[in-house]
Amino acid sequence: MGIKQALCNALDETVHALAILDLDTLQAIERQMTTLAQTEPVADGLDIDSILAKKRVLELVLYHSESNLNALRRLYGRNTRDLWER
Repeated sequence: MGIKQALCNALDETVHALAILDLDTLQAIERQMTTLAQTEPVADGLDIDSILAKKRVLELVLYHSESNLNALRRLYGRNTRDLWER
């Protein structure tokens, strides 16, 4: 598999794994990308525009997830036990 295809697949899989909060898949992707980073790049006509577009989608997903994660942290940090006992 070419570097371009590996990067595109990793970005697509990362967006999907983040959408379903699949930590195991995210860790597997991280290991794959670590291995890919250690390989010698081959000039196989990388379509940089496609890769950058997928990177931008991932950045947008992460940016919009930040407020949701902050809300979850606030909710998790609250002591909601008293609310349910009433």
